[in-house]
Amino acid sequence: MSTKKEKEILSPLAENEANEQEAEKPAKKNKVLGTVINVVLVFAIILAVLATYVSYVSTSGSGVPSVLGLRLFSIQTDSMYDTLMPGDLVIDTAVKDPATLQKKDIITYWTVIDGERVLNTHRIVEIYDGNGYLIFATKGDNNTTVDTLTVHESEIVGKYAFRIPGVGKAFDYLQTSTGFLIVVVIPVLIFLLYQLIQFFRVLFEYQNVKSRIRFEQERGRTEDLIEEQKRREDELKQAERERIEAELREKIRAEMMEQAKNEAKDTPNED
Repeated sequence: MSTKKEKEILSPLAENEANEQEAEKPAKKNKVLGTVINVVLVFAIILAVLATYVSYVSTSGSGVPSVLGLRLFSIQTDSMYDTLMPGDLVIDTAVKDPATLQKKDIITYWTVIDGERVLNTHRIVEIYDGNGYLIFATKGDNNTTVDTLTVHESEIVGKYAFRIPGVGKAFDYLQTSTGFLIVVVIPVLIFLLYQLIQFFRVLFEYQNVKSRIRFEQERGRTEDLIEEQKRREDELKQAERERIEAELREKIRAEMMEQAKNEAKDTPNED
């Protein structure tokens, strides 16, 4: 059974431990929140950099953005329904040798629609020999007729590899000025601002810790000086006490000797 004294000793220890645990909870929450923010911002920046790279930087000889040899396209119409849906992001691989293409392959190529040169993604239905080059007839899976214009092998941009449903809309949005601002500029500014705040917070914490250390050092030196002064005062008091005691002893001895002399004079001599 714990005694009252033991309880008095253990109680402050338990209270301090509980206070430390309570203080650690906000720190853990802030750490988790900071980690989440960092992950989200880093992901946004990576996406922004990729969108910028695809939209403005990496353009192959065919005039189509390329990332690590892959070409990205956004499906705009339902001509390839239900193989490809509007809003899908299509990833093509480069076609180094058009002779490797076969019927039923899906290709992306340059063509003219309504008087405008655009990219189109349809399926190959026929392949013709054009006296030294290949000509491809194409058709959309959802169309009833073959495309009016055939495709020269030099107009082929890539061969369909796979798709990511719905991401094409985001891809298109990233290439607009508003999308670039929201997805690229703002996340980068937020990231830089957050990192700047983190830097100053760490700097302030460092200065606080440095100030506390300096304060503790100054307080330690002050306590040492006080202790030294107290020791010197005690030594002086001890020396003064010893001097006074020595004087008293000397005075008492002198008085006793004087008294002894007087007693010797007063005592009569015997024959």
